[in-house]
Amino acid sequence: MSQEASTSTRRRLLGGAALAGVLAAWGLPAAWAAGSSQAAALLAAMDRATSIRQGDGRHSLYVFFDPNCPYCHQLYLKLGPLLGKDHLQVHWVVLGMLTASSLPKAAAILQAPDRLKAFETNEHDYDFAANGQPGGGIEPAATIEPRTRQQLQRNLDIYRSQKLFGVPVLLWKRRDGKADMFVGVPSDGQLRSLIADLA
Repeated sequence: MSQEASTSTRRRLLGGAALAGVLAAWGLPAAWAAGSSQAAALLAAMDRATSIRQGDGRHSLYVFFDPNCPYCHQLYLKLGPLLGKDHLQVHWVVLGMLTASSLPKAAAILQAPDRLKAFETNEHDYDFAANGQPGGGIEPAATIEPRTRQQLQRNLDIYRSQKLFGVPVLLWKRRDGKADMFVGVPSDGQLRSLIADLA
């Protein structure tokens, strides 16, 4: 391995360790919040949130995520094979709060001509950004447009309105009409049960 390659690898590992340290402070055990008023309030606010829709099904799942969140990335990988099955569509509600590059990466996604493609680039290239930074693979926006900043602040305000701490947060309406929520990355079994119960 060349000196340059070795330095690049070391920088990536050290950067990854630093990011993991930051994210550990945000970690929460996965937990249901079955039929809670907190989930109902969040679900009612989704018409004001700015999100990226993935899939075209009639069953909607909302996910609060940060472009640099490794747990959100895990969830993205779990949900990918399920899109197109069981009429699932996912609305990714973007936040920019975990690290210094989270906000400009979130802005880059929202300011892209094709938001879905930009979001998928962020996830497909996770930990392989051209600049060598750990986390999401999209290049941070050089400037954040006022409208984008407003959209991201509104998403963050909705998220914080229920005193949430940690991402991802999954949110959905159940078949019985009640709102439900899950914080963290569901197991495969939990995810199957969740999707089977989507309204």
